[in-house]
Amino acid sequence: MENINGAKDAQKLKQPLEFIVEGEKFETFDQYKTGAELKQLKGIPLEVELYLLVTKPYKDELIENETPVNLARTEIERFFVKENYRFLFNEKELVSYRKIVSGKEIFDLAGVNNTNCFVLYQKLKGHDFEKISLDEKVDLSIPGIEKFITKDSDISIYTLDGEHEMTNEKFLTPRQILEFGAVNPENLYLIQLFTDGSEESYAYSYDKKIEMTCVGLVFLTRIWNEIGDVEEYGKKCQLIPPSKSYRIKIDKDYHVVKKSTLTQAEIIVLAGKPNVESYDVYKFMNGNPKPIKILSNQSVDLTEKCLVRFVLQPKEQTDGRGVRQNFSLPDEDVEFLEKMGLRWETLLTPGLWVIIYDYPIPDGYNVKQADLALTITSSYPATEIDMAYFYPPLVKNNGKSINALAQQPLDGKIFQRWSRHRNAGEWIVGVDNLSTHLCLVDNWLTNDLKR
Repeated sequence: MENINGAKDAQKLKQPLEFIVEGEKFETFDQYKTGAELKQLKGIPLEVELYLLVTKPYKDELIENETPVNLARTEIERFFVKENYRFLFNEKELVSYRKIVSGKEIFDLAGVNNTNCFVLYQKLKGHDFEKISLDEKVDLSIPGIEKFITKDSDISIYTLDGEHEMTNEKFLTPRQILEFGAVNPENLYLIQLFTDGSEESYAYSYDKKIEMTCVGLVFLTRIWNEIGDVEEYGKKCQLIPPSKSYRIKIDKDYHVVKKSTLTQAEIIVLAGKPNVESYDVYKFMNGNPKPIKILSNQSVDLTEKCLVRFVLQPKEQTDGRGVRQNFSLPDEDVEFLEKMGLRWETLLTPGLWVIIYDYPIPDGYNVKQADLALTITSSYPATEIDMAYFYPPLVKNNGKSINALAQQPLDGKIFQRWSRHRNAGEWIVGVDNLSTHLCLVDNWLTNDLKR
């Protein structure tokens, strides 16, 4: 039973009134409803005549669309249509208040919205099923044609850049959709739009099978970007648009490749190292101070958000430890330093110091390498490493100053102290170590060049 409040000028009641339209009971707090409002409740077309059932010997009363009816009388008011047409739709009985209906109107009466998904058939007595198109008219008053069934449609309709296309294939690839739409995949790539506003790009999956459903898939094309600079987008943690080629940084050199994924071996070869088995590859991600090792059976997605650069490390190295080893570092720090291939020492001078010799300095400073010193507390790695110290002192080639510098006597030299600090709580015990601190040092060096 529905509770309906309707007519604008109707008197509102405290208790709902019941009334029946074509066998269905309704409730309302309005004392009056017009014929048009009563028809609307039941989905009766306005041109169809609606009657109020009246007790004999009186005649049933015709209710015009503008006629207000008082629903507060003693008995429940009953309204009906004298002429209606009943038929079966997939074995379900439906009623039409129109004698002549189209195929689309039959679907509407049955509550079928996706008419592209079905084909409508009419069963005639003594005859086979006859196909009814959406705009074809059927006279429901003729005996023997009151049965309809549907079958799944064999045709899928979709749009590409607003143009309607159709196919009888159950699956199409992005390549086929572009070809059928006369689109050159060298210039444009395919995007699928979904009803929730999301989208899927097929820029790198031309041969993926897409199920062509009857609901009307929506596709559009976009222009390829010429070159996607992985480092540039990675430093901003922005997604790289699909590109014809990609510029990547391996160690200190840049390379351009014409595909969006690379294997570990391909990265090593690009870097000019023919002996692939002798090197490990690490990727550096913006926001993650710890480099991530790429396994030999892995491929790297160059469009990965926040990807910045790659670094190669020899798998087997000579022991880089210098003569002076005044205290021991954790095993993971020793392993990391030895993989770097640079000479290093630990000193008590006083305080605990690690010195890494000939540490690489990015372009833009007065030197290509410098000795890098780090001070270690006795409670390390439970407590953080702080700041960095360079010898010889660093100067920017552009003449701009470097902030927060000081001098630090160490091992008979004057090192340049960079006062750079983590925020409180950013050092994570069990995660951060010498390698992650060096990632921060690299970021300090790079970012200061932008000041």
